[in-house]
Amino acid sequence: MSKVQKKFDRILEAVCKRTQEEVSGLIGATFSLSAPISQLISKEDAFDQLSGKQVLAKLDVTGEVEGLGCLLLELKDAIRLGGTLIMLPDDALEDMVSAGEYNEDAEDSYGEIANIIAGSYTKVFEEMYPRSCRFVRKTQVVIIPVKVDISSDEPVPDQLYYQTSSAMMLGERQMGNLVMLLPATSFGLIAEAPVEAAASASAPVQPSKQKAAEVAGAFQAEPLSVAEPPPIKEVASNFDITEHHKHVDALLDLCRQKMGDEMGALLGVKVELSAQECKLVTKEDYFLDEASGKQIMAHMDVLGEIEDKSYFFMPLKDAVFIGGTLVMLPPAELERAVIDEEFEEDIKDAYGEVADIISKVYSSVFEEQYLKKIRFVKTALEQVLALKVDATSEAPISNQLYYMNSSSLHIAGKAMGRFQMLFPADMLQLEGLLQLQAEQVVEPAAQEAAVVAVVEEKNNAVKCIDILVVSDDMLEAANITAVLEQRHLNAKILSFKESVTDYLPGEVKAVFLVMSNVNEMAFSMAIKISAACSLPLIAAGPGWTRTKVITAVKYGVNDILLTPATSDDVGEKIENISVKLAA
Repeated sequence: MSKVQKKFDRILEAVCKRTQEEVSGLIGATFSLSAPISQLISKEDAFDQLSGKQVLAKLDVTGEVEGLGCLLLELKDAIRLGGTLIMLPDDALEDMVSAGEYNEDAEDSYGEIANIIAGSYTKVFEEMYPRSCRFVRKTQVVIIPVKVDISSDEPVPDQLYYQTSSAMMLGERQMGNLVMLLPATSFGLIAEAPVEAAASASAPVQPSKQKAAEVAGAFQAEPLSVAEPPPIKEVASNFDITEHHKHVDALLDLCRQKMGDEMGALLGVKVELSAQECKLVTKEDYFLDEASGKQIMAHMDVLGEIEDKSYFFMPLKDAVFIGGTLVMLPPAELERAVIDEEFEEDIKDAYGEVADIISKVYSSVFEEQYLKKIRFVKTALEQVLALKVDATSEAPISNQLYYMNSSSLHIAGKAMGRFQMLFPADMLQLEGLLQLQAEQVVEPAAQEAAVVAVVEEKNNAVKCIDILVVSDDMLEAANITAVLEQRHLNAKILSFKESVTDYLPGEVKAVFLVMSNVNEMAFSMAIKISAACSLPLIAAGPGWTRTKVITAVKYGVNDILLTPATSDDVGEKIENISVKLAA
C-alpha cells in the first residue's frame, strides 16, 4: 500500500467514526460500523460484488477536488434505517422490510440519513484532507446490480473508484454493508502520467503498463510539490557513531525518567513514561506513521554551542487533559473538555507550563552530559493536523531527517497517547545511522551460520551470475527472476541480510534491488550496493513518489521499476540500461 492510500485510509477511518456518531444522533438508536475495508476497483467489479436490490445515492464531490461517487446499501437496510428515523412501530417496520416497501416516506427519511453521511465526509475531509472538498448528496435510485450497464455513465461513470465498505449494525441487529465509491483519479489515488526521474538520472524512469498499474493500485500519484531531500553530511572518520548513538539514547532515557518525576510533581499525580523508542524518521514518515490526528506541537528552540530547532508533540486530547488537570477542573468538566477538545486559553497556558518543564529536563541533561552544551527553550505552541502536513514544505517543521524520542504516557493510571520529541538528526550527529544500517547486519550466530551454508551451496551451483536480485520481498523477487531466466539470463537472489559485497562486481552485469517498501532501510541497501560497484542499479518497489525517485537517484539508483511488475516491465528495464548479455 502506498503512502497516499495509507493517508486516505486514515481519513476514511475517521469518517467511519463520525458517521456512527452522526447517524446515531439523528435516528435516536445505536448505529455502528465495522472498520472500513478499502480498495481500488473498477465499476464492473464494484457492481459484481453487490447482490439484491440496492439504494444508490449519487454524491457530487465539489471544491478543489471534483468528481462523482455514490453511496450504496441494500434496499432492506435503507428501509430499516429510514423507518427507525420516523419511529415506525416495530411490527410495521418489519412488515415494510419484508415487503421491500420503499415508499415516499421511507425514501425521504433515508435521504436525510444519506445527507448526514455526506455531511460526515465533508466535515472530516475539511479537517484532514490537504485540499478542500465537499460531498453533496444528489438523487437516489433503486438499482439491480446485474442490470447495470457498465459502459454507460449511469448510475455512475465507468471509471476506477476507491471503494470503502463497512458492515452495519443497528442496535444488536446485524445488517449489510455500507459501501462508498469515490472517484479515484480525483483524489490522486491513481497516476494519470508516469513519474519522471530527476535530470541527473543516468536513465529516465519509464512507465509500466498503465492499465495494469491502475487496476493493481500500485502506481500512486501524490498531489504535492517536490522538495529534494537534504544531503547527508560527511562525518569525521574517527567519529564512532555506534558509541555516540548509545550515549545519546542513554541521555534520552535519563530524560524520560526525570520527566515522569517532574511532571508528576507539577500535576500532583503519578506520571509514568515507559516503552521508550528512539529512531530515525523522515518528516513524511513521522506525520504518516507516528503522529495521529490532532497534535499540539511545542517549538523547542536549541541554544548554546549549537543553534537549531526541535519539536515536542502531544495528542490534542492529552494536552487538554494535562492542562485541565493542572488547573484542577472538576472530573466531569475535565472529561467534557477532553471530549470536545477544548484547548482554551487557561488550559493552553497550563499545558505550556508542562512543556516548559519538559524543555528544562532536556536542558539539564544535555547541558551536563552531551558532548556540546545545549539547552532547549519552549517558544510557542501550535496545533497541527498530521495528515494535512505537506511533507515537502518547510511548515510546520523543516523537511529533513529527524531522531525521534518517543514514550508511552500514563497519568494517574490512565493510558494516554505517545509523548514524542523530534531532534534534527544532524544536530545530534546521528545522520550516520542511515549509512550504518547498510553496513551492519546483526543476527544470531545460528542464523548467520545457516545463511553462510546457503550461500556456499548456491555458490557451488551457480558459477556465473548475470543479474543479482537483492530483495526483502521474495515473492516479487521470484517473479522478476523468472522473467530474467526466460530471457536466458542467470539470476541470483540475495536477501537484505546476506552479504551483497561478496558478489560484486564479479561477473554481475546489473543489480535489481526489490523492496517490499520504499523506505530508508531499503535506501540504505542502495547505498551499500552503489558503494560496492558502478553497475546499473534498478530499484523495484511499490508506491513511488517524485520525492522517493529523487532520493533513489541520489543514492545511486539508475532506473525505477514499479511493482508488481509484468514481464514486459522487467524486459523494458533491461533494454533501458542497455545490458547486453550472451544467451
